[in-house]
Amino acid sequence: MQRFAIQVECYAGSRADERPRRVLIEGRPYRVARLLSSSIEQSLADTAPTRRFRVITEDGWQLDLICTADGDWFLERKTETKTTDEHR
Repeated sequence: MQRFAIQVECYAGSRADERPRRVLIEGRPYRVARLLSSSIEQSLADTAPTRRFRVITEDGWQLDLICTADGDWFLERKTETKTTDEHR
């Protein structure tokens, strides 16, 4: 699966970069409307944890985001969701 380097602005509460608020993909901003899931993964081969987020943007895209221990962000998947205004 190919990953694309992106820029992410995060909400920073009690710790840095708690959850994504805005994602910049190829110069286009996407505002995060909802956080669907988040997880921390630890690989046996790598000692540093990787953080994953699945979000829905205000304009209906589902984004799967990855944040490395170094603070680098990547887009793993971008899927258009079919939502109506009554379900938002």
